[in-house]
Amino acid sequence: MAIRFFIYFLLIISIVSLFLTIDNNVHKSLKKDIALITFKNSTMYTINDEKVTRVVQSSEAIRYKTRDYIYDGTFISRVKSKTNEELTDIISADFIEKIDSEVKFEKNVKYDRNDFLTFSTDILYYDLDTKIAYNDKPFIGKYYDNLLMGSQIYIDTNEKYFKSQNTHFEIEIEKKD
Repeated sequence: MAIRFFIYFLLIISIVSLFLTIDNNVHKSLKKDIALITFKNSTMYTINDEKVTRVVQSSEAIRYKTRDYIYDGTFISRVKSKTNEELTDIISADFIEKIDSEVKFEKNVKYDRNDFLTFSTDILYYDLDTKIAYNDKPFIGKYYDNLLMGSQIYIDTNEKYFKSQNTHFEIEIEKKD
């Protein structure tokens, strides 16, 4: 009789434990997003079959599964315009976040295109596929030797033009005697 009671007791415990939820801590730790690799004082080169197209320098770069974080970084990108002119874009910022082909530059963003266009702003977005830079924050800069200020900017780096919203442009005109 005691053996029969023990077997029924084990059957009831197994049925109850089947329907109880068990908190599995192993799955929670696997879901944590941890850095895959971290670089200090790094330089990364993007090379095609002809030349180096992009150089990325940083004091610290952290790569995750779906994104990259770059601290005190500088992007140096070489593009050709339709006039087949070689242009160099240098974009630096205190913090850079890269997700797929979208790059977001934050804090002390400085953009320099050859010798004719420079500006600084708080945030700038850049698409690596289309090579278009844009933002929705105020900026101040120079176009050749002329002062340029505005609230938004759009730069097609494949072309040699840019657009801006609410722009204040001060042109230096030399007077000839």
